Amino acid sequence: MPDFRAAERTHQLVSQVAGRCGRGDGPSLVIVQTFQPDAAAIKLAAAHDYETFAKLELAERERCKLPPITRMARLVVRDVNYPQCVLDAKRIASRLRQIASEAVRLRGPAPCPISRIAGKHRQQIELLADSPILLQELLVAGRNQGLLHAGAGLVVDVDPIALL
Repeated sequence: MPDFRAAERTHQLVSQVAGRCGRGDGPSLVIVQTFQPDAAAIKLAAAHDYETFAKLELAERERCKLPPITRMARLVVRDVNYPQCVLDAKRIASRLRQIASEAVRLRGPAPCPISRIAGKHRQQIELLADSPILLQELLVAGRNQGLLHAGAGLVVDVDPIALL
């Protein structure tokens, strides 16, 4: 999945399945089908080694400056008209870049991994800040300038659970 939490979710799921294995009377076996059998999420879940996985995952998040090391907001621009959706997302991203401090990174706009839902095209902008205050200041400034107004055409998700 195109989400920085994919390894975490994989580890959780495999650990959960493996943890349920063997609860019956007889011996049991878990078989995981994967294209990446050597991935840390798979190997460490199979070994029931959460601590090592957590250390590796947090180090990777630190290296890439991703949550929980930083704070994130995801803006999803939606419109039935594709060119208008792209134009609005570019306008919002451009304006936010102008008012953002250097400690806030903007990624996008880009099509959402699920680029169309309920007949509406979707573009996303990700905001990553070193602190919650910096993120909040940018979102408030965007709202005060009339740039960010949550509604049918824009969703603002602070600390998103999923990036789909």
